[in-house]
Amino acid sequence: MKNFITIVGLLYSLNVNTVYAQQQVDAVVDWAQRVDLTIPVDGIVKKVSVNTGQIVKKGELLVELDSRVFNANKRQAKAKVNGLKAAYDEMKRELDRANELYDRTVLSQHDLQVAINNEIIAKSDLEKAKSDFVKAQVDLEYASLVAPFDGLILKRNVEEGLAIINRDSYQTLITMASSQSYLAKAELTPAQSDLAHIGQEVKVVAADKTYSAIVVAVEYTVEKSAGELILVVKFASPNKKLHAGSKVKVVF
Repeated sequence: MKNFITIVGLLYSLNVNTVYAQQQVDAVVDWAQRVDLTIPVDGIVKKVSVNTGQIVKKGELLVELDSRVFNANKRQAKAKVNGLKAAYDEMKRELDRANELYDRTVLSQHDLQVAINNEIIAKSDLEKAKSDFVKAQVDLEYASLVAPFDGLILKRNVEEGLAIINRDSYQTLITMASSQSYLAKAELTPAQSDLAHIGQEVKVVAADKTYSAIVVAVEYTVEKSAGELILVVKFASPNKKLHAGSKVKVVF
């Protein structure tokens, strides 16, 4: 009887170890952060500073438009603000005088209301001019396209002299992806999916290196047979040796 119990215990232990044995699945690397970059203002491309395959740092200049028109618009908007500020200050002084005269019963209610209305209109004109100045500032900033993060230039669709005309849609000028964060995607069976959960620490094994990774999603797929899932893990690779399409293995 004792031997029977021992054998049953061994079989149970073997079964548990089999169920929870380490899983290793084939996976394909994908970009964790991939963006199509545009310039949301019209203009002529003056300078393109990058080429396909180049590594760039966050804030590095990628594309620059001819900024002369943008600078002129900014100066014009600033001059208008200054002029309307002077006009508003005068209307405010007129209103102060009108209130003083009204309190002394020298000015009629109608004339006081005219002074109030003039001050309101002058203030409204000034606020609109300030908004136009901010827009001119933003347009000038948008005339320079910079890298939003450290990354790799995947595609360059722009040349010097190109006219940027954004009417119905924005033109993609540069496509880039993060050069440090990656995803690895692997197909799972329903049984394997029970062993993976969001936030779980796993390993990504490439040809010559092992990376620490985190499970970020277990996605359903409509392209495969019913019940199949996609395991998505995220990992960092500072050495920049990987790229989308690389074959790796995920161990969990």
